[in-house]
Amino acid sequence: MSDAASEWAEAATAVRQAHETLEASTASEIRAWAEQAGLSGWSMWQKIKRELYKQLDLDYDGMRADEAEQVTDAVASAAAAAPVVELYAAGDERGSFAVVGDGDETAWYGTFHSKDAVFRQGDQTSADDSAAGKAAFLAGKLREELDAPAIRLILHISNPHLNDTRLAALAARYGVHLERLEIDDENPATVWCEVPGHRPWQAIRLSDLLVDDQAEVG
Repeated sequence: MSDAASEWAEAATAVRQAHETLEASTASEIRAWAEQAGLSGWSMWQKIKRELYKQLDLDYDGMRADEAEQVTDAVASAAAAAPVVELYAAGDERGSFAVVGDGDETAWYGTFHSKDAVFRQGDQTSADDSAAGKAAFLAGKLREELDAPAIRLILHISNPHLNDTRLAALAARYGVHLERLEIDDENPATVWCEVPGHRPWQAIRLSDLLVDDQAEVG
């Protein structure tokens, strides 16, 4: 049996055996099940999703999109009067990234992890996409520090090809409402991508990322 045929058989069996649990699960619960069962590798995961549709009439991608929209809307409601953070993000196709607020002391920069889920070596858009996700993560860490139900993010990037809907959904997972996504040619994060070495996000005083929501930002 070929590797592909073996994966199809394994996927079909896994879904069939867990059908009662899967039918009552959310998209995030289905994904967690797959990860726990060792079925979340890219190739196997595509087959699992297809078997979910074939056997159980479950459209995983549609379920995930619906759930992401619900979470995004809930975070937006919670963020109506939330604190505001303003960040610049950039990646480099050669493997570096930076997220920076207002000033040198707010820069988080370095190289992408070898197992980064978004960045692909030599692909500029994936580099910027991963960096934007890191900005959402950093805003989420500030939200945790403030013990706030939500936080608003004004994010500046230089790449016009990022999917703002997907990015907003990602940010919402961290309790972050993507209030504005602005395309800026003059992006200080691109400069930090060229700086040797690295600085972890833990070295930043997160409160320095806050901006006055009554002021004109950007």
